[in-house]
Amino acid sequence: MQTSQKIFYKRYQEDFVSAVPTGKNENKTTAVLLEEISRLKRFISDLEIENRTDILTGLLNRRGFIAELNMAWDRWVRYAVPTTLIMLDMNRFKQINDTYGHDVGDKALKLVAVYLQKNLRSTDILGRLGGDEFAVILPHTNAEETQQIVGKLLEAIPVLQISWQQQHISIPLEFALGFSEVNAALGPPKAWLQAADLQMYQSKAATAD
Repeated sequence: MQTSQKIFYKRYQEDFVSAVPTGKNENKTTAVLLEEISRLKRFISDLEIENRTDILTGLLNRRGFIAELNMAWDRWVRYAVPTTLIMLDMNRFKQINDTYGHDVGDKALKLVAVYLQKNLRSTDILGRLGGDEFAVILPHTNAEETQQIVGKLLEAIPVLQISWQQQHISIPLEFALGFSEVNAALGPPKAWLQAADLQMYQSKAATAD
């Protein structure tokens, strides 16, 4: 639990204890207790969202995305729902950081997140796994359909426009990309992730300078 969470939780505990009826505090009612319970539920819900969210981009973080991946796997096992996983890695992201600094690198990651959100379907599940690595779960989508989605995604790929220290920086966005449709031969979700990851790194190696 982060420091801010601990402080909030401690304050909540103090408020909750003060609301519990005692011999010295008879005027506290059941309604007050119900309100405190409601506050606790909201607090827990906020913590769950925070623990699943990438602070920089607002996307799912690795923990949140893996949880969604496990659920997608379970749906496939139970209902044979075709589902494909895409892995994306920005090319030359280290060069961006080395040339302009991490502030520009962070701005670039935020713009990439916006670009992906705008060009994927509302039912697709997008996350940032760490660094410049993103992943997408495509529900009800087989490999052939994924190929079409990837094609449209790459056609719309932008040049990132970033303002920084009175400079205007243009950064061509390039991805290494791999995808894998879930199937019985893969085994558990971890193997599914590794299959898409392997394709992505093969793509990255093929486009390396």
